[in-house]
Amino acid sequence: MEQPSSSAPLVGVKVLEVAEYGFVPSAASVLADWGADVIRVERPGGDPLRAHNMSGLVADTGDYDFQTEQFNRSKRGVVIDLRTDDGRAVLDRLVAWADVFITNFLPSAREKLRLNPDDLFAVNPRLVYARGHGQGTRGPDADRGGFDSISFWARGGIAHMLTPPDGMLVGQRPAFGDGPSGMFLAGSVAAALFRRERTGKPVVVDVSLLAGAIWTLAPDLHVTSVLGHEPPRADFTKASPMGPLLGAYRTRDGRWVSLGMLDPERHWEPTCAALGLEQLLDDPRYDTPAKRSVATVELREQFQAVIGQLDVTDFVKRLSARDCIFSVTATPLEVLSDPQVLANGYFMEHPEHPTARIPTSPAQFDEEPVRLRGRAPRLGQHTAEVLAEVGIDDVALERLVALGAVAVET
Repeated sequence: MEQPSSSAPLVGVKVLEVAEYGFVPSAASVLADWGADVIRVERPGGDPLRAHNMSGLVADTGDYDFQTEQFNRSKRGVVIDLRTDDGRAVLDRLVAWADVFITNFLPSAREKLRLNPDDLFAVNPRLVYARGHGQGTRGPDADRGGFDSISFWARGGIAHMLTPPDGMLVGQRPAFGDGPSGMFLAGSVAAALFRRERTGKPVVVDVSLLAGAIWTLAPDLHVTSVLGHEPPRADFTKASPMGPLLGAYRTRDGRWVSLGMLDPERHWEPTCAALGLEQLLDDPRYDTPAKRSVATVELREQFQAVIGQLDVTDFVKRLSARDCIFSVTATPLEVLSDPQVLANGYFMEHPEHPTARIPTSPAQFDEEPVRLRGRAPRLGQHTAEVLAEVGIDDVALERLVALGAVAVET
């Protein structure tokens, strides 16, 4: 495992992760990006996510388990059977070592395994205890499990607001709510660490997928509370009350391009000039943003007539020259090769796979790109190494392995 960058803000922070699937492990991966030493505890059979790569739920990449790599790179991994007394005692050694404990186990499992805050604070009274869950800690569904497709995408209202009124229900992409919600949880852990350093007291942190969805959809939910009914669902291929400078158009070669100019006074002239529509500038029907808003439909038709005669490369060249705010609707392949993405280091090269590029967490410190410190741990890869660091020697380790309390990579 490579050492973190000196600019990483959480160098020296120790994180113990007892979690599965994407949401909470993604939060721990962000903490690892920020310099923390993250120990990932898996059950003897491994995180069920390991079986999803070839399950049909996501694209099959063969032996390369891209989801495990995305959510668990830059961590060390141990295997402990927390159902055994010996395994649970080993976990307490790690709890005493840790600054942060992070989990997504349900209340019933935390109770059974003695993983509730008071259980761990008795071992480490300065611990930051972080929980990620589906629906929050209170209410009728607090004890129910929830994945991002349920608690974030469906229950949080996002699927509804992104589905056309007369269209088929829009499906989410894999782990669509896990990454953002994991970022929310990682930021919350960082704030809790700051408070702990100020007070010396333990802290309990809670973030749910449902809360993450509500924050993501905040403008729509906020305005609904004022209106008493839901706002219209946007269709950027049709007229916008903001005028023709906001919305999607299609080029001659079938690509969608989006205009996003929210200052119609500033961008009206350069956009018209870029599209060769200078005659609109002298037309009294369109000489104010208010008039252009009223005339959005006819102006969009004129814009589309020009854009529909341009290949996407011509469109980009014209609007770039006039400092317009726009984008081609990029494909994943185009995002991977975007010069702006590459210049800022938003992907990390996998150390073993020849083409795999792992998206980094968004934050950078001192303008230094996030650095990959190691691939996702294989099952039990670091059990012996980590347990030695908390005082379990080879003889004790052999005993624990023989009892089935822990496992090492075979």
